[in-house]
Amino acid sequence: MKGEGVGEELAKRVGAAIAAQRKAAGYTQSRVGDVLGLEKETVSRIETGTITPTLHRLGQFADLFRCPISALFGEYRGKSGEDGAQIAELIADLSPEARRAALRMLSEFATTARERDDLREQVERMRAELEHRVLSDSLPQAPAKTRQRPKV
Repeated sequence: MKGEGVGEELAKRVGAAIAAQRKAAGYTQSRVGDVLGLEKETVSRIETGTITPTLHRLGQFADLFRCPISALFGEYRGKSGEDGAQIAELIADLSPEARRAALRMLSEFATTARERDDLREQVERMRAELEHRVLSDSLPQAPAKTRQRPKV
């Protein structure tokens, strides 16, 4: 059928966008699966376009990656040049004082966003370290092997 290729192409584009957002967020497929209640293999199959996520699942991915759903369709590229042009367009008709105020607010917001991202990374590292410690502490320790001397 003529339209089937379009669906496959869209599934691959959505999957690639999900993979890109996941990597940008610093998540592994296993971690995404854990958070969303999926197997790692299912996440992999979604990312390759083998299976297509539901709209509900797309919403979960977008919430997890803190991105608009449109980003999962490959529509939002996030290129700084494009974003800069959009910002310039938004403030073009403002007075010079208002433009400076808007840029100061944007600068403060960007600083806060970077700090938030840094804190998220720290929390993720601490979580991974804590998981490792808990697992290490909860696993039974192998008894130390003692050498027995042969009887004479």
